[in-house]
Amino acid sequence: MSITQFTMEEVRCFGERQTLEIRPLTFLVGENSTGKTTALACFHVLANYLQGRGVDFNEKSSNLHPYSMGTFKDIVRNSKKKEKAFKLGFTHKYANETVESTVEFVERKDGTEPTVSSAPVKFSDGEVIFKTGDHKEVVTRLVDEKQNHYRIDCEPNLLDRVPYLVFFGHLSIPSVKIGKSKDQNALAKYLLGKYKVVHENSLKRKDFTWKIWDTIQIFSTSPVRSRPERTYNPMRVFDDPDGSDVPMLLMQMDSTKKKRWEALREQLVKFGLSSGLFQDIKIKNFERSLGGPFQLQFKVRGPIANIMDVGYGLSQILPILVQILYAGISRDTSELSDFFLLQQPEIHLHPRAQAELSSLLSKLTNQGNRSFIIETHSDYMIDRARIEIRNGNIRPEDVSLVYFEPKGNIVKVHNISFDKMANMIGVPPYYGEFFLKETDRLMGFED
Repeated sequence: MSITQFTMEEVRCFGERQTLEIRPLTFLVGENSTGKTTALACFHVLANYLQGRGVDFNEKSSNLHPYSMGTFKDIVRNSKKKEKAFKLGFTHKYANETVESTVEFVERKDGTEPTVSSAPVKFSDGEVIFKTGDHKEVVTRLVDEKQNHYRIDCEPNLLDRVPYLVFFGHLSIPSVKIGKSKDQNALAKYLLGKYKVVHENSLKRKDFTWKIWDTIQIFSTSPVRSRPERTYNPMRVFDDPDGSDVPMLLMQMDSTKKKRWEALREQLVKFGLSSGLFQDIKIKNFERSLGGPFQLQFKVRGPIANIMDVGYGLSQILPILVQILYAGISRDTSELSDFFLLQQPEIHLHPRAQAELSSLLSKLTNQGNRSFIIETHSDYMIDRARIEIRNGNIRPEDVSLVYFEPKGNIVKVHNISFDKMANMIGVPPYYGEFFLKETDRLMGFED
């Protein structure tokens, strides 16, 4: 897990720069309409952009489903500032160095969508700034040799697609070549001195490939999952945050990848037993071919039953369980960092199941490069994470609690951490105020 901070500035209800401390297990808490889902959506957008998936703030693209941020004017904060712009940024660590990547968005001149206007990348001993200009080709300038300060000018809208990718992933860099200009030579020498060249023949080809960004895969879940069906008809498998793809995925695994299905089923049943949700899961096919109808069946307490005939909470948590567990079974997690952005995973779950879900997430963070950012209203999930800290099952520095506090027409972010005994550090005065007042009222005390 390399991302340590996520920043937002002038985004909707967030005015001045707000910083979220990101850990392998991060909880976002606060009242309704305080920007928690906005934070998840912006995190998803920025991660996609920095890995070459373009700029897209709306769910019409499969890259961002289930979020829909709207037009630039829907996203930028409604303030009195004449020049409208908003910023998103990551702080991450690579090769023992802290790198700050910030992207500024303005309104596209020929449309209503956001477009990138500048993208500075700050290192411990230098800075490279990508900026839009009137150039038809990429122009590299050495601004300050002593400070290792470089500027790369691009034509408008080009930053949405190409130049910023110089710094992210295993990518070739045709815009920075040896011998093209003195300033480009200086930039190439600076970057090659900082990071290992991936391909030995890079210098011979006079372009470079290096990595200062861990490849990550973003998974987002919808707060409202798909409704269960008594009988499913086969369909094409595709990733769906609503979970409608899960039944078909399970059926195909059961039919064609028995070992993988048994490994997943074992983990699902283990959680089912610990949470009290179910004791077994079975795929019932009505035909031998993959094209036939099938059912999902669960054993809860009595005989095995159709998913339609058991508690609704089971069908709502199943897509999340499959998503987070399947990632560890289907590929080598040492080569890929998975970020799961979970919106209210506790919906329809009994408090026991909510707490057990938190234990499962705590366990998974210790097994591989899986990180979770969870928008939740569940005290049971947070309390169980604290218990896991106290029991030594997860390190306190691997858990972050981000509280979104409404203050007038803006929201302020507070980062709460934990010590080894799971005591909360940095708690703002109004955190949990409602619950304390309700307890006092229950005991008969005056407000």
